[in-house]
Amino acid sequence: LRELIIVVWQGYFQVLKGDLARAQGKISFTSDLWSDQKLCPFLALTAHWIAKEEQTSVLVLKAALITFH
Repeated sequence: LRELIIVVWQGYFQVLKGDLARAQGKISFTSDLWSDQKLCPFLALTAHWIAKEEQTSVLVLKAALITFH
């Protein structure tokens, strides 16, 4: 199961790299840090960008999870 999760995550990143390469303009990153009640730390990093829909050329806001730990 662990290997399957890694393979799926790697595939996700390949698609994400292509999406980010086609971004219309700049890519913004947002981070969030927090801890649970037992003070276990967490980190999330997301990317936000404007993309052009392939079929309609309409501009849309996209977002993706880059990392979570």
